[in-house]
Amino acid sequence: MARTRNSRFHNVLPLLKEKNVGAINWGFVSGKSNTIYQWDTPVPNGEQPVEWFHDIFFADGTPYRMDEVNLIRKLARENK
Repeated sequence: MARTRNSRFHNVLPLLKEKNVGAINWGFVSGKSNTIYQWDTPVPNGEQPVEWFHDIFFADGTPYRMDEVNLIRKLARENK
């Protein structure tokens, strides 16, 4: 995902599913690889950006956006 560039689960995953294409998300849990931050937009004070770039979960496992997690679960269940 690159949410700040309009690459979002809601507009990418359904298309990938329709075309039967697998994908890997760069970043998963905030703090592991700092991929909540955009590649080319420094945050000098290190604060959490308003909109995360890649990651899906906070370090405690709480979803960054529950609607995204619900979509991932829904699309995964459809494969069974």
